[in-house]
Amino acid sequence: MTETGIDAVRRWMESHRNDIIEDMRRIVNIRSVSEPDSDVLPFGKGCRKVLDTMLELAAGKGFKTDCFNYYGGKISFASGSGKEIGIWSHLDVVPEGNGWTYPPYEMTVVDDFLIGRGVQDNKSSAVGILYVLLYLKEFVSLNCNYSLYVGCSEENTMDDAAYMIAHVPMPEVSLVADCGFPVCHGEKGNLSLVFETRELLPETVISVEGGSSANSIPDQARIVYRSGVVTKEQKERLRLSPEITVMDGEHGTVVEASGRAAHIISPEQGKSAVTILAKELMACGLNERSAGENQWIEFLRDCGRDGYGTGIGAAVSDTVSGCLVGGITGLAVTSGSERRLKITADYRYPVLDSRGACSDGSETLEKMREAARRYGLRLCVRKNSGAMYCPADNPVVQCLTDSYHKYSGYDNPAYTMSGGTYARKLPGGLGFGMALPGKKVYRPDPARPVGDFHQADESICISQLLEAMAIYTMCLIDLDRHI
Repeated sequence: MTETGIDAVRRWMESHRNDIIEDMRRIVNIRSVSEPDSDVLPFGKGCRKVLDTMLELAAGKGFKTDCFNYYGGKISFASGSGKEIGIWSHLDVVPEGNGWTYPPYEMTVVDDFLIGRGVQDNKSSAVGILYVLLYLKEFVSLNCNYSLYVGCSEENTMDDAAYMIAHVPMPEVSLVADCGFPVCHGEKGNLSLVFETRELLPETVISVEGGSSANSIPDQARIVYRSGVVTKEQKERLRLSPEITVMDGEHGTVVEASGRAAHIISPEQGKSAVTILAKELMACGLNERSAGENQWIEFLRDCGRDGYGTGIGAAVSDTVSGCLVGGITGLAVTSGSERRLKITADYRYPVLDSRGACSDGSETLEKMREAARRYGLRLCVRKNSGAMYCPADNPVVQCLTDSYHKYSGYDNPAYTMSGGTYARKLPGGLGFGMALPGKKVYRPDPARPVGDFHQADESICISQLLEAMAIYTMCLIDLDRHI
């Protein structure tokens, strides 16, 4: 084993800065939004291309590569005879959305930042871990075998992970590099819901739409009324809001709201265009209804009151992971003669239920069903992914956390989070890195919150990425000796 330490690893990572940036550019410049309905199976042309590119990068560095029918891939090298430790990242991204200053799929370098869709979530981890493994391969004698698994539908269905779990032998330990340091030992459960109006939409409404991602706060929402429905006074009232645009077209009046996109788990960072639209429609009387009609506009308003379920009576919390978080992610009108409004929503419920057991979501679901009844809606459960929880005194959790403290100089403890990663699916799965405390994003105008994951001008600080890679390397070396 070559003499190694955190300073030596830092120097090596820094010496590869330009190579890392260029490898990032190759995969960031590919629009790899997962498209399960695409004719190009299983997740569309972009995901195929980005996986091919990632595996080519790895093969060029001397790694063995495997492609699992384009659900995902594996990058590995022969090392020890002990356990396999798999590190996981994903190559798919959320849709680019609106509000970009820089091109989302032409990675830009500005000062010490990379800017482009996926530079933070999660392509930097894929490239970063590739270089971590490259260092281990070239300089360290290992007891365990280390592999990088890359998936192509983490942001959408996680069917990529399900496929690999079913068809590929799994590592004894899986570390998911899709969160912050140190170890995430618990993830809230994930409810993907569809509320649908029981009553048909009134003939006065031509269309309602909003949202572009299953787990993002919508930054655009619009409703189109038939001509003559919205009065002159109502139009004037709507135009008082700087977030509302009113346009008269050939077929009717378009009322559009502009918000601010953010991940659904971070309501304080976003501003839902759906909530803005509903509030303004109600303020000018466009929600008036006769007895027996549904209350969908009120539901849209109340659902977005605070992002924690308070407005619809669904708030819940525990002592380990905090409160329920989430809200509406999309609006659409059903096709056919019976036109109803479909409201998609994404919620993350606490790790523990009222009995102190790892939650399966049943208690939260009952609250959602009751809310649907009150607002005259039907509820369909599209997905219920139970919470993940591993006690903080687990040996792997303790080893990685202690090593992180030693090499980083930080003392933040293992934690739980609202985000959902592959860790909830994988046997022996834990979240580990790669975001450091005090994460920097490129935000030249503080009044315009962009630059973070799932936002416009998504960015990552290159120096922080290199430091995270060095810390990760040393933590894996310690873990190798520990297990």
